[in-house]
Amino acid sequence: MKKLSVWHVGLARLITGFYFSKIHVIGERASKPTLYIASHRNGATDGQVYTWAIDKTPSLISIQMLRKWFLRLIFDGIAVVRPQDTQRYKISHDSVASPIQLAIQQLSSGGSLCIMPEGSSEWREKPEAYKQGMAHIVKQLKLNQIDFVVQSMGVFYTKPDGFRSQVSIIFGSAFMPQESTVDGIFLEMSERLNDVSVNCENVQQFNQIQAMAWNHIKYLEPSIQLESQQYQTQDYGELFLALQSKAKHNDLSVNSAMNLEIKKSVNPTRKILNPMIKILFFIGFSPTVLFALLAQKGSDGRNNLTFFRLLGGFYGSILTCILWIVGLFIVPVYSIIIMLLGWIGWYFYPEPEPIALTTRCLNKDTID
Repeated sequence: MKKLSVWHVGLARLITGFYFSKIHVIGERASKPTLYIASHRNGATDGQVYTWAIDKTPSLISIQMLRKWFLRLIFDGIAVVRPQDTQRYKISHDSVASPIQLAIQQLSSGGSLCIMPEGSSEWREKPEAYKQGMAHIVKQLKLNQIDFVVQSMGVFYTKPDGFRSQVSIIFGSAFMPQESTVDGIFLEMSERLNDVSVNCENVQQFNQIQAMAWNHIKYLEPSIQLESQQYQTQDYGELFLALQSKAKHNDLSVNSAMNLEIKKSVNPTRKILNPMIKILFFIGFSPTVLFALLAQKGSDGRNNLTFFRLLGGFYGSILTCILWIVGLFIVPVYSIIIMLLGWIGWYFYPEPEPIALTTRCLNKDTID
């Protein structure tokens, strides 16, 4: 039975907690061995964000993420070899266990496991097609009479590639699939995962719900009229799901123009202070920022930009800390001022607004 180390969980929470302004977890995780089925929105960053909800529970992770020492320092999990990996790294199919078999072994030994049935992430209005492997895992575990449950998790980002943006992780209810066939189990699990995932009918609906959720959370009272009740929440993901559910019942009314477009901050004081705050952050964390900006050049879309920033920023932060320590011995007063300015800039760093999806290129929308 595998668990993530204290180092990997602590580091994942440290770097994602530094990058994102808020990471909310809504709901309770199951108490027995659990197969977590999770939505996949933001590349390898999803796995690190999920540690806030499932602690030391490992995920299936591509061997690509574990082949280099500087990646193993940050990432861990149960390594799997994808078909493209066998060609890229000259690995024989016979030399590695299948992801399904590895998952069955983990749960059979009393452990829990997180899988992302989409297989790859795309920043779009609905999930990618789910893989049937999750149903094969459950069917075999049921045949083996293993005591376990399945629990879905959805993840919501106000802006996946935005520094100091918000994240919500929402648990579904734990359940045991009642169907006996692979197709039946697959359908049941897919429906449960869809219930807690971004799953809009089209890009237009996604943009409307995103704008309504953002505008209400940021600029109005944290309540919105849903059905016959006033829905209270301060969480972006929870409100997004509520609005999405209302839209599926053709009951999503638009009461004003502000619900159609993402509202921009018009506070004149903030407009003056925000550039200064960003400068303060750069003064204190310049190696971190520079390494992150260099690393992000390896990104090919919004769904993995944060991954490259976190990777580069982590190693840049090592240099930042070294410079701080050296500075404390050489010019202590100056170094303390630099550090304070950096942390003030980080704390008050302006939260970025979401960006509307376009139909021309869903995953490669504007990056900033």
